[in-house]
Amino acid sequence: MNWNDAAEDLLNQVLAQTPRPVRESTEAQLRGTAEALAEEDGKNRVGVETVIAAWVRNTPETVRPDLPRQMEQFGLDPDEYRHLLE
Repeated sequence: MNWNDAAEDLLNQVLAQTPRPVRESTEAQLRGTAEALAEEDGKNRVGVETVIAAWVRNTPETVRPDLPRQMEQFGLDPDEYRHLLE
């Protein structure tokens, strides 16, 4: 599965915020989820929105309320992705 550059960049930003001991497993989870979501949508390339959806899905519910703040740190507008956070 292909990834566009912006999607790779966002994945790397998320991973940079992930504690080192779980970074590798988190990357595998996020990549797997993003590629599965893209396939479900009939896409042959992973984009930013798909990475965000995978990120939200793989974030434990107890820490999800912090995702909008993290999105803002990455230059994203959390309001655009509110539908994924609910």
